[in-house]
Amino acid sequence: MTAWSQETLTLLAHTVHYALVAGGLIGLGWLLVPQLVTPHGSRAARHVADAAPRDPFEARVAALRTAAAHGRLATLEPPAPVAPAPASTSALTARTLPRDVALLLPLAVVSSTAAAGVHAAMGPLHFREATLFGLFFAGAALAQLGWTALVLRSVTPALLRAGVALNLGCVVLWAATRAWGLPLGLMPTPEPVGPWDLAAAAWELGVVAACAALLRARPPTSYAGLRLPAWVDWHRGATTTAVVSVLALLVLSLSGAGG
Repeated sequence: MTAWSQETLTLLAHTVHYALVAGGLIGLGWLLVPQLVTPHGSRAARHVADAAPRDPFEARVAALRTAAAHGRLATLEPPAPVAPAPASTSALTARTLPRDVALLLPLAVVSSTAAAGVHAAMGPLHFREATLFGLFFAGAALAQLGWTALVLRSVTPALLRAGVALNLGCVVLWAATRAWGLPLGLMPTPEPVGPWDLAAAAWELGVVAACAALLRARPPTSYAGLRLPAWVDWHRGATTTAVVSVLALLVLSLSGAGG
């Protein structure tokens, strides 16, 4: 491989890595800012909505309190029937969206993307060690990003099994290089464990666990039309994982830690 092509691949790997970190930070801001900067009018509207009676019992209690305050408790007429207040869209979503869709699917997507960010970040370093190692890291990053893109389009059992095989294979290979090295003189001695590879292994195991749980939770005939839900409908655990993953990639990128 010529020096020019190696420099090009190194630049591409850095571009993918920092694009993932920047995209994660933008997504993190999109996730948190609306909750931190809530208009006062919206809060007042939510307060009024919460204060409205939701059933006849609450309407009766509210009427009794009002009558007692004005000294006409004895002449209180029975209140007219009150229709139950409609549940909010978010409440309906929380009740109706299956847990495997709201939690496991976002976990798999977030973990695969984060693991791809690690492989892209470590690609240039391994290109300098050996072209074969650099190509492996570039291929792993592209495979994990490609898998994420396919999952965003549609989810199938075959795609989930591919996610398990891809990420489990990466974890097994990583464990072998840290325990024994590689044969044929590729890596005569084991490499030390570093923060980047520990993070990648954790995210890859997250993909494996989430995909395996999805395969167990859903029968093969239930995947028609299955898609990743909007981030506002994610389970809190998936949202927390996304935030922690973005911050972890950012800290690793700024720390200068080796892989």
